[in-house]
Amino acid sequence: MNTTISNIDPTLTWEKLQRSVESQYFERKSAKLQPRDIAHHISAMANASGGVVAVGIEDSGAITGISDAQENVLRQVPLDYLQKVPELKVETITSEDGVKVFLFHISPMPDDVIKCKDGEAYLRVGDSSRKLNSEQLLELEYSKGIRSYESQVLKDASLDDLDHDLIEEYCRILGLNVSSPLDILKARGLIKQKGENWEITVAAILLFGKIPTQFLPSARVRFLRYEGTTAGVGAGFNVVKDMTIEKPLHRLITEGKQLIASQMREFQQLGKDGKFRKIPEYPEFAWQEGLVNAVTHRDYSISGEYIRVTMYDDRIEFLSPGRLPSIVTVENIQNTRFSRNPLIARVLTDFGWVRELNEGVKRIYTDMRSYFLEPPIFSEPNKKTVLLVLKNNIASRSLRKMEGLKSISVEEWAKLKPLDRDIIYYIANVEQCTMKQLEENTGRSRQTLVTHMKKLLKANGGPVEEHSSAPNDPRKYYTIE
Repeated sequence: MNTTISNIDPTLTWEKLQRSVESQYFERKSAKLQPRDIAHHISAMANASGGVVAVGIEDSGAITGISDAQENVLRQVPLDYLQKVPELKVETITSEDGVKVFLFHISPMPDDVIKCKDGEAYLRVGDSSRKLNSEQLLELEYSKGIRSYESQVLKDASLDDLDHDLIEEYCRILGLNVSSPLDILKARGLIKQKGENWEITVAAILLFGKIPTQFLPSARVRFLRYEGTTAGVGAGFNVVKDMTIEKPLHRLITEGKQLIASQMREFQQLGKDGKFRKIPEYPEFAWQEGLVNAVTHRDYSISGEYIRVTMYDDRIEFLSPGRLPSIVTVENIQNTRFSRNPLIARVLTDFGWVRELNEGVKRIYTDMRSYFLEPPIFSEPNKKTVLLVLKNNIASRSLRKMEGLKSISVEEWAKLKPLDRDIIYYIANVEQCTMKQLEENTGRSRQTLVTHMKKLLKANGGPVEEHSSAPNDPRKYYTIE
């Protein structure tokens, strides 16, 4: 079941087709699905990061197959239902039981928006194919030209410029033992065969080049650590760490993560058990995702600009060249996904860095909230760069907690029910805690929380202060002074 079954993509096996979770790059469909609906998925993947649509496999993974007549219809789907046929390849594979499955191998289209014949266009976002509205369609059309840079061929590059040990490491991560690792790079669209020669793309050099900056001098990350909350100059020069990393992207992220981690502070914080524990300055996932996003989604066509990670005592900033791509905005970044560099994103997903289903950005928000830190701030300075700022108020946060809980003795704390402790612990960490915040962070219903809150209020001998102008004041909040 782990044997390669495709003549086009050597990473495909029967096990993968049947058991893999549907994702940004993979969709399985029953042969019962209408051809026009299959065209929607082809449009979505061509407009996003490419991928495979397997027809003849149920959502459960059961291979139900296609008939000869259905195979003929499927071959005609791109011509019959799309205004323009994207770059794709098709093949029919046959199981040991003689059941046929039809595969669409779809490449991302950097220069064109692929629309259905009814004028509708779709975009693959996580594991779903979403129809674009008119505004989103215009944004997608506008951004297509920028997207093509990673797939451009570097005329002076050759196979000798690639790190073959890193390519073999990539094959091992995919769980493949192929005779020619170059077949994997070809299947991913990173290299192109022209007769007996190979053409090397920008993405290939960035991902697997021995020295990427030899061809792309700005493909690097600079890390600056300042002492204090501002960047001083002259006599006030306060840089304590200044390092630049120039590596293929997987190793660049690995070394960047190690460098940032080495500069993170730890703090003492009072825990629910009345004992002090060490907590990191920021949630690890949040700052790691900041680095990964900058490396994955920056605009590599912009020369002279590199990724900057700047760390101050009260915040860490990630500055990436290029605007947010296409339909992604500062306002919808938690729920919308679109990659400027789909070839790069696909490989970094395989390496385990890029999260699918847009969970990466969402988790930055949730992890910062779980650490009682302010939400991340995304912006586009001068409409030329993307800036992510993670703020750190850990000192005041720890102080609030200790001050808020010191009035509760260890004996009183031990008598409280677990939910009561969670309520007090959370209120002590935010300046003005609402009932909605308690619902979100405890996972309990409003009715249950109201019942527990009554006995925790100062009016009833508890530590919690209620602030409201009326019993049903929608702006009501709670504090522990």
